[in-house]
Amino acid sequence: MGFLDKAKEVLHENAEKVEQAIDKAGDFIDEKTQGKFSETVDKVQDAAKSAVDKGQEALKNVSDKGQEAAGDVADKAGEAGEAVADKVDPQT
Repeated sequence: MGFLDKAKEVLHENAEKVEQAIDKAGDFIDEKTQGKFSETVDKVQDAAKSAVDKGQEALKNVSDKGQEAAGDVADKAGEAGEAVADKVDPQT
């Protein structure tokens, strides 16, 4: 889970910077077009910010599911180890 955890951390730590960049880009476009498309620019900015939020949530869900699966695998391995130990030394 190292890669996913790192991606989640980077996105979380930089989400505010990404949203600021989205705002700056929209302001730049509005300035260059003299506000002619400001309504559309605002919609695109909102969609981009929503994508950042969804990306954070998706990474969180993937990370949580991976940790849950790892726990399940560890539990099954423990059960298998106990079964093998019982067959090797049934008196324990």
